[in-house]
Amino acid sequence: MPKAGRLIFVIFAAVGSVMLAVAVLSCLRTRSLLRTAATADGVVIENVWAPSTRGSGTYYPRVRFRTASGQELILDSRIGSRPPSYRVNERVEVLYDPANPAHFTVNDFVSLWLLPLIFGILGVVFCSIGFIPFAWQRRVQQRDDWLRANGQRIFADFERVEVNTSVRINGQCPWRIVCQWLDPASNQVHVYRSHNLWYDPERYITGKTMEVIVAPTNPKRYVVETSFLPKLAE
Repeated sequence: MPKAGRLIFVIFAAVGSVMLAVAVLSCLRTRSLLRTAATADGVVIENVWAPSTRGSGTYYPRVRFRTASGQELILDSRIGSRPPSYRVNERVEVLYDPANPAHFTVNDFVSLWLLPLIFGILGVVFCSIGFIPFAWQRRVQQRDDWLRANGQRIFADFERVEVNTSVRINGQCPWRIVCQWLDPASNQVHVYRSHNLWYDPERYITGKTMEVIVAPTNPKRYVVETSFLPKLAE
């Protein structure tokens, strides 16, 4: 994998990890509020329109409620929607921090769990994009190591170098070495392709055959030996 491609996946993994951390912190904050919060009857007195920089916007419910000590508060919810989630004069249950009543939320699923849910889903998606390629590379390396230790070594005829257009990272497609071998026992031709290579290796292939290591009981598991090729400079 080219250095630029690895950097992209590392960025995805880092952003995803931050999102998951935000989701966890938000979830813990909500659980703490649910354990310690006082309740009050509130009423939506207005849906406040907050325009965004992209020309759209969101409605945030402005809620009036009275605390147990008799203090009347009028506050805007931190969770908005479009269209508005509540009607004006609609009654709602409010959860608030007795030590800081300005820290409040409407007692419904969206207000309580929307932020951790959104950040959790985005975090999983970004982490998957970032970590899966590295996990897959590690798995392939382990499989190749097993084949080198236990597989059958054959020499296949070198055919060509092809561009693998099914893979594209940062606008670049990798190359693969293609070779074939005639099994004298079954009179069947087997075609083998190397792992993706991030430079054109054809000029470095001087022989007419390529070493291929095949699993003893599964001819579809193999690795084309490319350790003779020069390393790609970072």
